[in-house]
Amino acid sequence: MLRALVPVDGSEHALSAVRHVIRLAQQREPIEVHLLNVQPPMHGDVTSFVPKATIRDFHRECGEKALSAAAALLDAAGIAYTKHIFVGHPAETIAACAKRLRCVNVIMGTHGYGTITRLLRGGSVSHEAIQRMDPDIPVTLVKDGYAETSRAAGN
Repeated sequence: MLRALVPVDGSEHALSAVRHVIRLAQQREPIEVHLLNVQPPMHGDVTSFVPKATIRDFHRECGEKALSAAAALLDAAGIAYTKHIFVGHPAETIAACAKRLRCVNVIMGTHGYGTITRLLRGGSVSHEAIQRMDPDIPVTLVKDGYAETSRAAGN
C-alpha cells in the first residue's frame, strides 16, 4: 500500500498534488493519504502578549482553512485521509512527518520555478524538502498535472 504524505498550503499548486493522488487511487493504487499543513511559528511580541492557547487555536484554524479544499477533493473522490497540522519550518516538518508516519512517498505541488528564480525568491519548500528527506523516501513533485519523482541527495 502506498502511504503518501501530501503537504498542502491551500494553493492551487498543492491541489494539483491532491488531484494526482486521486488519479493514483482511481488507477486502483491502494493508498493511505496523510494531508499535512505546516503553519509558521509566531515570534517576538506576539508570543509575549498573546496566550499560548489563543496562538494554538489560531494555527489550528489557519491549518484547517488551508486543508479544506484538499479535503473536499478527497471527500468527493471517496478517498479516506488523515489531517495533520504542525507549526514549524515547512521543509523540516515535511521531512520529519514523512519519516515519523513511515510514508513511502511524499507527493507535493510545486510552482516549477527554475534555479535562478528559486535563488532570487529564497528557494522553494519542495526543493528544500527533497534535500532534507530521508534518502529512502521519494518525493513526487506535481506541476500542472505533470508528476516527477526525485530522491533525496545521495541517491
